Amino acid sequence: MSMVTSCPSCVTTFRVSHDQLKVRHGEVRCGKCDAVFDAFKTLASLPDEPLPETLAEQPEALARPVTESYAASNGGDSTPVQSTLDIGPAPVANLTPVQTFMGESEARTERAPPKRYMGAAVLVLSAGFVLQLTYAMRSPLTSSAPALRPVFERVCLFTGCTLTLPRRTEALAIESSDLQADPARASVIVLTAVLRNRSSAPVEHPALELTLTNPQDQALARRIFLPRDYLERADDVSRGMGALAEVNVHLELDTGELKAAGYRLFLFYP
Repeated sequence: MSMVTSCPSCVTTFRVSHDQLKVRHGEVRCGKCDAVFDAFKTLASLPDEPLPETLAEQPEALARPVTESYAASNGGDSTPVQSTLDIGPAPVANLTPVQTFMGESEARTERAPPKRYMGAAVLVLSAGFVLQLTYAMRSPLTSSAPALRPVFERVCLFTGCTLTLPRRTEALAIESSDLQADPARASVIVLTAVLRNRSSAPVEHPALELTLTNPQDQALARRIFLPRDYLERADDVSRGMGALAEVNVHLELDTGELKAAGYRLFLFYP
């Protein structure tokens, strides 16, 4: 017995073997119309009969679909009949598993997700990247756009992040300063100063460096004061110096036996 299968698209019948069908679990491509179909669904058996003498003398007849041979033997009626197996020997066709006809690139194309899903994925990934970049650059963004600071402050309440202020020494100035001895305490001196932020955006409070000098303007002692040392309230440190704001500094220092004749005062960021 021979096994045959028929293409459901063009009704061409092919002789097949069990080994052919096992390669791709019955999935094959039609050698005539290139349609892919399951050969098991149209599989049938035919008795092994010798080829008619006319076909043996004309080998090219084997290349014609079985429907044409059947039409010739039925008075020109070319209507394909799939359910009837009494159609004579099926022409031997080059019926090869689908994988042989499909290159790797074509197989990958068929397995690729639809373009609309790929576009949506690209948009989601792009939006995520922009959000991550914005979060990472929150401090510079609030420096250049102060209106964004309240937004990022609320974000940091949930994420636990910190929001630093810009450090701009060029925007700061010491408007005035004075160092006087305390008349009630012989070894105590009092430093007063006014710091100003000349920019239109908040900046971080600077550190102050005070240097006491002798009559020859040589340094006798030097001390650095951080914002928490000269600000009245600790929470003012995180707020920073507001736009065009002033900060009054008042420090009382015990110099002991040190007799200073002058001083120098600088502001900087550590």
